[in-house]
Parts: sequence; structure tokens; C-alpha cells
Amino acid sequence: MEEDTTKYEWMAQLSPFNTVFQAELLAIKEACLWASKTNQQIKVWSDSESSLYSIASIDTKSPIAQQTQEILLKSTNIKLGWIKAHVGYSGNEAADALAKKATQEGIHIHPSTKKPYQESATKRVHHPLVKRMGQWRNRQERS
Repeated sequence: MEEDTTKYEWMAQLSPFNTVFQAELLAIKEACLWASKTNQQIKVWSDSESSLYSIASIDTKSPIAQQTQEILLKSTNIKLGWIKAHVGYSGNEAADALAKKATQEGIHIHPSTKKPYQESATKRVHHPLVKRMGQWRNRQERS
């Protein structure tokens, strides 16, 4: 990990019907949305491999993953990375603490279930983000 520095914190209370997967995706999406408004190179770390795979997939069915893809397609300053959970990374531990706190307080939100506008699959396959995410996925599969 390059730098273990928290630049932004956010939490929200989801519906009891939302899944952990949706919560993880939403946290990544919100971090990317914040990072897209900066001029800094930002690395968003997540311990949720399933969320990162969903965002990397051109066939993802998750509206939150699709919305995150759209943010990443427009923002070249953001990179995603996987981090092992519960091994003492301060940012990851802080994220876990915020997630627990959000079950009791925080803004109430209900993730959209609508599919955002999709570019053609051919156009998306050739986009640099899709290529980078494919490279990341291949590295993860080899390790």
C-alpha cells in the first residue's frame, strides 16, 4: 500500500433489506464520487473482492457497480485496489468502525435500483478503464 492516509470519511444507514455487498459497493462509489471532484491522484482501497470484481466486470448487473464504472470512466485520477481485511491497516479499520456506527446513525439512503444509461458494450470494452480492470482481475486470479 502506497500511503495509509484517510482523506475522506462518509457513512450512511441503509435499509435492513440492503445487502453487505450493496453497502460495500456504495462505499466504493461514494469514495470515487468524492475523488472525482479532486485534482489529486486517489487510490480507493477495499477489502471486498466481490465488489471490486463487480465494478471490473463489463457484464455487471449491479446498478451501484454500473454507476461506479461511469464515475471511473470519467475520472482518470482514481485507482481501485484490494486490501486484506483485519490485518491492522488503519484506513480499513476506520472504515469497519464507520460501517458499524452507520447501523445506528448516519444519513438514511436507499440505493437506486434503476439501471443507469449504458454505453454500447463494444465501446466500453475498448475503454482504458476496462482494460486496466481486466489487468487487475488477471493479476488477482494468478495470485
